[in-house]
Amino acid sequence: MLADFHPKGQMTQAYGLWREERGYSRRAIIIIDRHGLVQHSQVIERGAPEVEDLLAAVKVIAARG
Repeated sequence: MLADFHPKGQMTQAYGLWREERGYSRRAIIIIDRHGLVQHSQVIERGAPEVEDLLAAVKVIAARG
């Protein structure tokens, strides 16, 4: 879990999620493996993410090792 407070937007800018015109970032789930590689990325436009879909993605990533 990450809250991108200070310096504001630095981390979300790195992932292309920062909304400069609004002054805040888009909500997203990003799963990064132990080697620092992004294995899953999902922008949450409205509401909550689908938990079952997220768990399925985690299982696939875990199975890869």
